[in-house]
Amino acid sequence: MEFVSYAKWILAGEHTVVRGGKAIAFPLTHYKCSVIYEKDDKLCINDANYGEVFALLLQQASALTNVDFKNIRGEFTVKSDIPVKSGLGSSAALCRNVAAIFGHWGFCENVSALACRLEDTFHGKSSGLDVAVAMLNKPVVFQHNRVIDVLENPDLSHLMLTYSGCGSSTSSCAAIVADLWAKNASMAEKLDAQMNLAADLCEQGVKNADFAKLKEGILLGNDVFCGWGLCDENLLQHINVLMSNGAVAAKPVGSGLGGYVISLWKQKPKKCSAIYLTLE
Repeated sequence: MEFVSYAKWILAGEHTVVRGGKAIAFPLTHYKCSVIYEKDDKLCINDANYGEVFALLLQQASALTNVDFKNIRGEFTVKSDIPVKSGLGSSAALCRNVAAIFGHWGFCENVSALACRLEDTFHGKSSGLDVAVAMLNKPVVFQHNRVIDVLENPDLSHLMLTYSGCGSSTSSCAAIVADLWAKNASMAEKLDAQMNLAADLCEQGVKNADFAKLKEGILLGNDVFCGWGLCDENLLQHINVLMSNGAVAAKPVGSGLGGYVISLWKQKPKKCSAIYLTLE
């Protein structure tokens, strides 16, 4: 039996979503994580990259569901081409698959809740956004720890994803934002309000195919990342290259300080190492 989940990217709402803010996120089926399970009388994990992490998640899922880990048996083959530390939800995809396996075994009734608890391992406290996209494999509007809308057939023809050239640690970036809240709560609150506005604008832009609203939302979202101190020289340089080549707006799609960048174009460049979000 195979369990499959896909990558994701966030249009707006990063970091603020853990405090009940709105976020807009999309699945990215260009990358996937799969776990093939076969019955066996012993535990065997086949994967050079995720073996230790997968074993740890199995142990934690056992503890969370009150299952004796000694009873966890089977042969697992883990395969994932989702880039790590890229803002594309590699950890959520893996956690969703582990939780789905425990659901298949009948050890848990709420697979989504278990996946979120497992994702806490990577980020401290999961907002549930990444897991929601991994569970539904659909574009979602997310707020207050739940999906409040599913976007049907959004027009993403003017958007593309590019890699900034360096990875990013979600926990490290979250710590920077938390430090701002500790030292300057009024500024942090203002930035949260701006990101919520960015999410509102992006939602309107996507739902109504309003290019101007989408542009305004992405630009505002990028300003918030800069305000948090999560746009380093490398990331800013990447965004500047996109803008100089014709993009009208760009911002990170993950935690910041690296990873992937979403950009908005009236006319996309003919030659660009990018992920096109619609078939062309």
